[in-house]
Formats: sequence, C-alpha cells, structure tokens
Amino acid sequence: MYEELYEKLPDANRYWEKLGLSRPEAPLAKDDLDRIIFAHQCRIPFENLDVCDFHRPIKLGIPDLFEKIIVGNRGGYCFELNALLDALLQDAGVETMPCLGRSLKDRGYVYPILHRGIIVTLGDGRYIAEVGYGGPTPACAIPLVDGAELESRGQVFRVELHDGGWWHVIYCGTAAKLAAAQERGETVAPTPVFALLDAPAALTDCIPLSYYCSTHPDSVFTQWRMVNRRTEDGNVSITKDQFVRVAPEGKETRTVTSEDEYRALLEEFFGIVLPA
Repeated sequence: MYEELYEKLPDANRYWEKLGLSRPEAPLAKDDLDRIIFAHQCRIPFENLDVCDFHRPIKLGIPDLFEKIIVGNRGGYCFELNALLDALLQDAGVETMPCLGRSLKDRGYVYPILHRGIIVTLGDGRYIAEVGYGGPTPACAIPLVDGAELESRGQVFRVELHDGGWWHVIYCGTAAKLAAAQERGETVAPTPVFALLDAPAALTDCIPLSYYCSTHPDSVFTQWRMVNRRTEDGNVSITKDQFVRVAPEGKETRTVTSEDEYRALLEEFFGIVLPA
C-alpha cells in the first residue's frame, strides 16, 4: 500500500542532468552537498500549482514524484521536493534521516508540524539539506551545531538547539545590512524561519500531513498560489498575483493581470509549461 514511498529513483542520471551536475564520487563531502542544494533550489521551483490551481491529489511515491518533477519539469512543496532529494542522496550513498518540522513564522501561535525535512550525516558532521521550504533558507547545507552562524549567498543564518531536540533555523539578515547596522552601533532583529525535530520520521507519517496541506481550507497552500525559484544572483517568485524578481541591479515587482501573462511568466522564469 505504501511501498512506493520507499522505492528507488527510476533514473538517477536523469535527475543529475536536471540539476546540471555530474554525479559526485562517494563519499560525498559538504562541498558536494552545498552544490547539490544550490542547484536544486535554482533548477526546481517550490510551487503549489497542483493544490491551488488544479486541485489535484499530491502523490508522494518516488516514481510519481520523479515523473512530475524531473520528467514533467514541475516543482512541488516540501513533501515532494525533500522526498525526491532524499532519494537522490541515498542513491549517492549518503546516510539520510527523514524528519518533521514546523514553520516558525510569527502568527501569534505555535504552527503545527507540517514540514518534511532531511538530516544527513557526512564524514565531518550532520547537516540539514533543505530544498522544500519557501524561504528564506540557506543555499547550502545547514550544520547541526548549536549557535553556528553561516553566510550563504549574502544572507546570514544562525542555528539553535532548543528543548526537545528541536533545531531552529534563524534568518539574521543580509550580510550587507548587518555590517551597516554594526557600523552604526545598531542591531537587526532576527527572524525565525523553521524548526526540525531531530528524530526519524516514518515516510508514512508524511501522508496525512501532506493531505492536510493540500486539501484543508486553513492551509496556506490551498489559499493562494506560490511559485519561487532561486537564481544564480537572486530569486524570482509569484505569490497570489504578484510577480517579483530580485537581482543585483534591483527588485522588480508587478501585478499579473491575465492568465496569458501568468502562463508566460511560468514558462520564462520557472520552466513550467501548463497544459492548454
């Protein structure tokens, strides 16, 4: 009944081609994992179109995810993207542990456990490999070291271990903003992003959680469309009817006013071609 959750990738080489990477030699090092995560965030968008636009059931079997994302040039959310990356890392000989987590965005209450993550073990330590959270999130492996700070693509993050085995990932701000604030003797308020529980989750645990995310009216995924992708020097996104492109030369924001414009943006910036 749930065997497809545990199946191997149908074609790992095609997955590596999708990422624009050669299969790394085992054992993988942190630099290898960093390259994989960055390529994944750039090449495969985070999106909820099946949930919000088409009201389709989300299938979590590895063959289904491979067909949708790698063959069909689509994206997905955490239960899809992190599951597929988990299968790729296992195929590459990496020790992985699926785990569950929650958003830490300030909503005035503790957000329910509705996130699927990955903790990997390499020769030099344990890391979070995250490609299925909408952002902000590092474009590299996140070390599981209490108090560690890391800078990734101009953004600074901190890792904190909290009671109960919860690892919190905190966004501290851009490196430029933090440096400017330090010169002025000021501080920048950090923003908690997400937390992962340092305990193994059964893959079947993801089925009811994903079902809630993809069907419940209170789920943010059913309320408005979300598409985002990292670029080599910034990011692009569509949230509700707002298109945003961030690049070194500045930030472009515009309202998407028609279905034709929406489809054109999906194809140009995310590589997604919707059926007619």
